[in-house]
Amino acid sequence: MESIKSSIADLTEHFNLRMAEFQRDLRNAVPASSPVSNINSQFNSFRSFVIAALESLQLQVELLSHQCDVMEMRSRRKILLVHGVPEDKHENISAHISKVLGDHLKFPGLTADSISRSHRLGQPGNGKPRAILVKFKDTSVKDKVWGAKKNLKGTGITISEFLTKRRHEVFLAARQRFGISRCWTDNGVVMVMGSDQSKHRVHTNQELDAIPSDSVVVPGPSAATVVSNAVKDTKTTYLRSKRNVKK
Repeated sequence: MESIKSSIADLTEHFNLRMAEFQRDLRNAVPASSPVSNINSQFNSFRSFVIAALESLQLQVELLSHQCDVMEMRSRRKILLVHGVPEDKHENISAHISKVLGDHLKFPGLTADSISRSHRLGQPGNGKPRAILVKFKDTSVKDKVWGAKKNLKGTGITISEFLTKRRHEVFLAARQRFGISRCWTDNGVVMVMGSDQSKHRVHTNQELDAIPSDSVVVPGPSAATVVSNAVKDTKTTYLRSKRNVKK
């Protein structure tokens, strides 16, 4: 979908450039007193029509992109990512992760039978434990685990929602702009607290730009750099999700 949006944007830019060149040549070639001088106005009408058609197409693609994102996020409603759990070459991931979470979250009812599927993400060998994708059988169990995540403080283990690529990029940009403590996710929706202490549900960068800012600059690399690096680091995650996530 992103490639389609990019293609339409490139086509629009190319069309505007060529039409501007053609219009300039047309004005030089046809004197204003010429009987066919109204060709300029006809050309302007045609150009306006094509630009309007391209803009309409762009809006439709954006709408389809949003709907695809909503559907993909809905397919992940039972999934959480668990970070920081040490790896064992012969580990039974479902049994291991259910015990770790059950102990730390004080959730004795959490067992391997509560998990539909679990696996590590990415390739081993980078020196850090890979994140674990955990898909629960019941949404209510996933919600209890997510709601108790504060009990993991100080353990080195963290839990995050399995956001789509689009929402993940918006989330990273929001944290870079407003700070980690003022950004979180809730059922796949990026939440941001603005300078006026009001909460905002954010789905796009345009919505993020509209949130009032107190001009506090968060130290570190630019938002664009953060997003770019994160996309590279999580590329395997998103590619594997298309094969492994089941509705």
